[in-house]
Amino acid sequence: MTSNVVAEEAPQRQGNDVARVHADLRSMILDCTLEPGRRISQTELSRLTGAGRTPLREALRMLQQEGLVRAELNKGITIAALDLDDLDCIYAYRVSIEAVAVRITVPLLTDLELHELDRTITLMGAAIERGDRDEFELPHRRFHQLLVSHVQDSARARLAIDAERAERVRRLLMQGDRHSLGKADSEHREILAAAHARDGVAASRLLASHLARSAFYVAAQLEPTYDTVLTRTALRTVLGEEVLQVPKWGGGRTPVGAGTGREKGA
Repeated sequence: MTSNVVAEEAPQRQGNDVARVHADLRSMILDCTLEPGRRISQTELSRLTGAGRTPLREALRMLQQEGLVRAELNKGITIAALDLDDLDCIYAYRVSIEAVAVRITVPLLTDLELHELDRTITLMGAAIERGDRDEFELPHRRFHQLLVSHVQDSARARLAIDAERAERVRRLLMQGDRHSLGKADSEHREILAAAHARDGVAASRLLASHLARSAFYVAAQLEPTYDTVLTRTALRTVLGEEVLQVPKWGGGRTPVGAGTGREKGA
């Protein structure tokens, strides 16, 4: 009887172990405890996490799917470097598809969902005041989830994957720009104001500019001559070929890349 109970509980415990090991390693990669480009053995990773071989292997498989580690035969594990081409692809996709999802979702938001958006803004603001970047993460993630909550499950799943892949870029932005959380708060409030107005077009344009800013800043810090052509073109597509001025719902911020029709040939 006892052996059956143990046998039934073992897979669940293993599943819990995988989730914990994945979360621990992911956190170490995102905060650069495990720095980009570092080669590390599974033995050392096991020591760092206290994980057995099976949950560690599964956690590494998940991290590899997220583009955070690379595994090579006879070479062990390498913490993936931040590839600028990958960054440009990820953010171009997010700017394009997430903006579409926001444009669809915002006019359909319920009063309850708008109230929850308000709450996420309050929680993010409190975290910013305390300088607690970890506490900022959960309401920030929920804010973006709510803004795409009325599109298909498959679209939301893909958006979630790319948001996860973009996490390291956002962390680098926060490390490199001490004013980044304040800027993010201002941009979030503008998006929220457009959402309350049920203006999907304005909200989508503001969201696209908000996302593109992260890509532009981090790429410029890592390689000043790198051209984020995909993200830049995606942003112009969302804002319009003439790069139209976005309505100022909040503090009047001009979106990244906004200007006049003279920029059409740029």
